[in-house]
Amino acid sequence: MAEFKASGPQIEVLGEVIQAFLDGFPTGTEAVGARILESHGITDLRPGQWCRLQSFLDAMKEIGDKLGSHMLTRIGAQIASNAQLPPGLDSVEKCLESVDVAYHMNHRGGEIGRYHFTLEASEGGLQRGKMVCPNPYGCSFDKGVVEGFVARFSTDGSGGALVRHDDSQPCRHKGGDSCTYLVAWK
Repeated sequence: MAEFKASGPQIEVLGEVIQAFLDGFPTGTEAVGARILESHGITDLRPGQWCRLQSFLDAMKEIGDKLGSHMLTRIGAQIASNAQLPPGLDSVEKCLESVDVAYHMNHRGGEIGRYHFTLEASEGGLQRGKMVCPNPYGCSFDKGVVEGFVARFSTDGSGGALVRHDDSQPCRHKGGDSCTYLVAWK
């Protein structure tokens, strides 16, 4: 899927996702995010409210353009650290395997893409996996989401965790249909 491009105008995202995005802004910058969301028609967020995904994606792109891709990565990581998760998730592997389920619970209306995690190896206390993201969100935002979940569940407090873009694979930011992140943690 193309970066920042919903597959159709009927695709929607729950307002709680947008509120979590806004809550991920560093202290003192929330008003900037709120103004950009408002300029794209996103106002008065309430629990259970559905919003056009394309409007949210347009706002995210503008935020990335104005504040830098690092801001989207930071916000993605904050979303992951504050996300409400189902009971029983007690490891990085279980969490990353459940991201796609949570994603589908918070989006509706057609083809929304997905998150696909595969555990690659485990040796000497170090585990490695791969997250493939064929969805319309920004490359840097998804990297932050994966980093945030790894940090939240790694046993060493994320000091040994690493998430990097697999540059041998396609990248949505460069016109590809997906991004792949290589993940390592203890």
